[in-house]
Amino acid sequence: MITLLTLIKFVVSYAASLFAFIFGWFLISYIFNPSFIHPDVLHGFIKTIVTYGSIPALIACLLGEVLYRKIKRCREFQFGIPLFIGLAFIYTLIPFLFLFTFTFSHFFDFVAPVIMGSLAFYLVRRKI
Repeated sequence: MITLLTLIKFVVSYAASLFAFIFGWFLISYIFNPSFIHPDVLHGFIKTIVTYGSIPALIACLLGEVLYRKIKRCREFQFGIPLFIGLAFIYTLIPFLFLFTFTFSHFFDFVAPVIMGSLAFYLVRRKI
């Protein structure tokens, strides 16, 4: 019963994280390019985000679940929020450092939504 309850909590937290990731990525893309919302582009964008965004978000949430279990007894936000921001930052920067050239615009395009998703995971997981 406890394992099923933990799984349900993880799924709810993962869904919140994925929603924050997708919403953050879409919002940041729209802010930098307001003509971004064309129906054909929007449909392809949603498919791309769900496909490519769900796997990195799942891996980040699994890492976050392990870290959350370590800090579960801590009742203050001073420890958890910086830890999850650091997790998201490191998780997204490592592939860019080794595989791609990294510019500051990539931070807003990919790192910021992952940080938003990571914080959503932590805050929802903490409230459940």
